[in-house]
Amino acid sequence: MNTLRKLDDTHELHDVRDDSIRQAFVQALGEKARPLFEEAASYARNHDLDVVVDLVLEHDKPRLILAVSRPGEEPVSSYSLVANLAAQRMLHEEFYADSGDIHRQESLLASVNEKVIDTRLANFFRKGFALPLDYINERHPIGFW
Repeated sequence: MNTLRKLDDTHELHDVRDDSIRQAFVQALGEKARPLFEEAASYARNHDLDVVVDLVLEHDKPRLILAVSRPGEEPVSSYSLVANLAAQRMLHEEFYADSGDIHRQESLLASVNEKVIDTRLANFFRKGFALPLDYINERHPIGFW
């Protein structure tokens, strides 16, 4: 008895794998990173900054964006996490509107964790707006890093 058979559509199997990879990245953006972005946004709003957090679930490049500006000013700086599903990598991107500087770093999905995101958010707000995120020091006291 021949138990081997030709699959009519191997693309279907590929989609299942792609969907699970996409789901892992979307889950990391929504469940791990977004609460940290929202916490930083709330803190910044309490310090007179305009902040918007947006989770964009486009199929090929899901991303989480924190857009920040001073009230009444046009330039918007941003910190984004962009999933590169094909490479199974996460792009951390900081854009500073005042200087035009862009800092990009690709890393593994594991980089979407509290310690890394808190560090990047603290650096982003300090560099872009001279705003220290004091609550992060409470969560990660000196010597923790």
